[in-house]
Amino acid sequence: MADKFRIFSTEIAATLDPDNAGPAPATNIVFDQDPHHGVYEQISSANDRGSVIQTLGGSIIQDFGTNIQDKIISFSDTDALQQATITDLIAAYAIVDEEWYFTDGYGCWTVQFSRSPSGFVYFRNLLFSEQDLHVFSYSINLLVRSQEI
Repeated sequence: MADKFRIFSTEIAATLDPDNAGPAPATNIVFDQDPHHGVYEQISSANDRGSVIQTLGGSIIQDFGTNIQDKIISFSDTDALQQATITDLIAAYAIVDEEWYFTDGYGCWTVQFSRSPSGFVYFRNLLFSEQDLHVFSYSINLLVRSQEI
């Protein structure tokens, strides 16, 4: 798995290094660590792609095939993100219908935060709060619009 997950905006210019991109991205959220204590599903199916219609002598199966827009990227962790990262993610999630670039260091996708299931859920990790540390657990679901790299 890559060193850092990123959500960033503007042009990617075929680079996975937005810090050194020209122009630099307007929004660049770097996750504090990989989800070592959670899950990372690079691309999985988000929606049913057809239907089964029961008839009097059997059934008709409609299959619409798959395409990149049917995919979702999911990841979560239980003790990973600091307050500054959560604040940046809250601001990004609040923007309606905004598309972002997301990279895990290997691939890069144009994504949107999912609205159902919720694209961004977070809560303070109480175990760390007892030690006066503000560390958040999180779960993120990103709808894939296209694959760039």
